[in-house]
This record gives sequence, structure tokens and C-alpha cells, in this order.
Amino acid sequence: MNRAISILLFLLLTGCSEPKKKDVKHDQNDLYSKNLKEYFQTLQNLQKFNGAVLVMRQGDVIIYENFNISNDKPKSLKTYNNSQFDIHSISKLMAKAVVVDLENDNLISKDDSVSKYLSDYASGDKITIQHLLDNQSGLPREFTVEVENLVQKNPDELIKLIKEEELLFEPGSESSYSNLGYQLLYYIISKITKQPFVEYLEVNYFKPLKMENTGAHFHLKNRNIKNLVANHEMDDDSILVVPNIQNNDKNQAKIFSNIDDLLIFLEYIKKPRYLNKLRNKNRNTVGWSGGGDGILSHMEYNIDGNYELVFFSNYDEIPFGDIVLTIEKIMTDQPYELPKILNRKEKLISIELLNSYEGQYTMREFNNSIFEFKVENNTLAFFQDGERNTELKAETDSTFFSIPTDEDYFEFRKSDSGDYEVIYYYKKVPIAGKKVIANN
Repeated sequence: MNRAISILLFLLLTGCSEPKKKDVKHDQNDLYSKNLKEYFQTLQNLQKFNGAVLVMRQGDVIIYENFNISNDKPKSLKTYNNSQFDIHSISKLMAKAVVVDLENDNLISKDDSVSKYLSDYASGDKITIQHLLDNQSGLPREFTVEVENLVQKNPDELIKLIKEEELLFEPGSESSYSNLGYQLLYYIISKITKQPFVEYLEVNYFKPLKMENTGAHFHLKNRNIKNLVANHEMDDDSILVVPNIQNNDKNQAKIFSNIDDLLIFLEYIKKPRYLNKLRNKNRNTVGWSGGGDGILSHMEYNIDGNYELVFFSNYDEIPFGDIVLTIEKIMTDQPYELPKILNRKEKLISIELLNSYEGQYTMREFNNSIFEFKVENNTLAFFQDGERNTELKAETDSTFFSIPTDEDYFEFRKSDSGDYEVIYYYKKVPIAGKKVIANN
């Protein structure tokens, strides 16, 4: 068990000389623990989760376990408490904490324009630090043109490519998740601190907080790789190993960590100095999610439920959105359902209704990918960026699936304009697309 957690448990057990007056809390925590274990054990049995989970509430460990798929064909899925996982976009939360500190030291202002730090960026006068933090810069999620050997580009080369990207909208007028926007922020932080972003994190956070299992693949003298897991994804019926470093990765913030270290960081940013400034607007939490090919990660302090959650899965075929929401339901005493094998049934719907769904939809969260739906043989055919993907079957008048046992599905809804929009439920996370062209 990690030293920080061991000390915390020791203090909880020895800090009082009289019997604790929290039997109700103890019984409640036992129930939370039982329900969470049952939930993750069910996911594991369905081959829907492989990885590590930690939930703490008011200083008590509710669950701290690894759940590993028993039928481990690659023999590389196994995880342990000290396993290191790539955190991907959780580095964005670290960047937000850095901005809080730099602003307190009068080294940056959220109202600063990007041009203050990058004078040769044509769009820099329109974009502020706040826009980068809030994903309102107008920059696309990823590069709109293919970049060869992206992972080998140094930060200067990367930023030069970002400057060539056209803005999707006027900065501040809309919100759209942008990895490029945060790459710009990492670079600005490095310009201010005069050291690579991950080196600044190492000197000012990782080492002082004793995050001894945290490091980075690039830009550190000592990467600190000790027990890095292999990442995995499903290909047909086989689980395959995926390299930790991909050609389309960006190297400024390729950070890895483990359960205990992220808990340390999470406890650190619960301080009043950070809490309100880092609070998520859509959920009353401080946290972030990350993911790449074969790996998914999440950490949060849930303010309403007063619990901390960190989990990693080195197998990306998990119902990611459902996991986060079900944990919240369990920890806030709401009704929830255990996962089960799906067997969706096809329903016949009218050709008129099918025709109303036809058209092209822009999926901004998929880097402006075009999802197109066409009526073929009384069903909907799904095309992505002009290539036929699959045939869809109706489950209800508005929802469509491809494989009866697959959790991913599409839902069509009327928008405020009276036209339809499509919601793609990807790993139980809803991603919306707006109709741009209706087929004739």
C-alpha cells in the first residue's frame, strides 16, 4: 500500500483515544464498498474492465483494488497498485493548476492574449489564456491535415503547425474540446517558466509532493519508468497490445502516473487556492479524464458526494461514461443498475421517419468528422467521412445500433431549430453532431 495512504489510515485508526462516534458512517462506507466491488466484479466478468480503482470518502478507503480479466490471452493485462499508466488529457488539469499558481505570482493573467507570448501568431490577438483553458479558442481538436512523425516534432515545430490551423469559430463564442489549444497552453507555460512543461511539473509538483511513480516519456532527464503497463484494445474477438507511444502523439505532456500519485495530486488541488478555480461547470467536481489507444483514465473530487475517485484501465473497451456516473450514483445513494450483456432487438419503423434522419452531421468532438446517414433497403446506412461504415438497425423510433451486443449506438433528436441532430453514444459518453446537409 502506498505510504501516503498507509499514514492516512494509521492516523485515522490512532488519532482518537475514545471510541469513534461514526458507526453510521462506517456502515455506510461498508455498503459503498460492497456495491462498488460488485459493480466492478460484474464488469470484469463481462470483460468490460481491466485496471485499478481507488475511491476514498472523508479519509476512508472505500475501494482500492485491481480488477483483471481472467481470460488474459496476451498475458499482459495484469495491473497492480504500483502500475504506471499513461494519463493523457489529465495533464490538462495539471496545466490549469499551474496557471492558478503562475497567476498568483503575477506571471500570467487569464485575460492575456496569446499574442503576448507568441507575437508572430496571426490569430493570437483573438485568443486569450481563458479561451485555451475553457476550450473556447476555436482551434480544432486535432490537426486537420495528416502530420508525419508528429510525436517526433519538438515543441517549436508543433506550435508552428498549430499556427497554420484555421479557427473553427470566433474565440469565446463557442466551446469545443481542443487538444491543440492545450498544446498551445503547455508551450506558453514553458515560455514563461523557461523550461519544458513536464520539467516544471516535476520540479514544482511531482518531487515536492513525493509523487514518486510519476514521470514523462519526453523532456525529462530521468523519465522515471518503473512499472509501466501495456495498453490494449479489441480487434474483432482478440485483445491486442497497443504501443504506449503512437506516431500521432504530441510529446509535450506524455505523462504517466499511478493510482497513489494521482490521489496525492488530487488532494493537493482540493485546497481553497485551487478548488473554485478548477471546479467543472457541468458537474460539481474537480477532475479530468484522459485516454488514448488502449488506455483510459479518470480522476475527480466529487464535491456533492465528498469522495475522491481515481481509476485507470489499460483496456479501452470499457463503458467509460457509465463507470463514472454509476460510481457517482453509488456514492450519492441513487438507484443504479449492474451492467449486463446487451441483446438489442430490431424494430421496424416507417420509411418517412428514416428519411427524416438522412443527411450529413458535423461531429466537432471527432475533429469535425462528417457522419452521414442514408436510407438503403429500409434501413440506415452509416458513412464516416465518405466511407461506408456499417448498416444500422432501429431499436426504437429514434435510436439505432449496429451490433446487438454493442453498447455504442446513435440517437436522433429534434434540435431547437426544428431539425434533427445526432447523438453518438461512444463508450456510454454522448457526443453530439449538428446536421449540415439533408439528403434529397
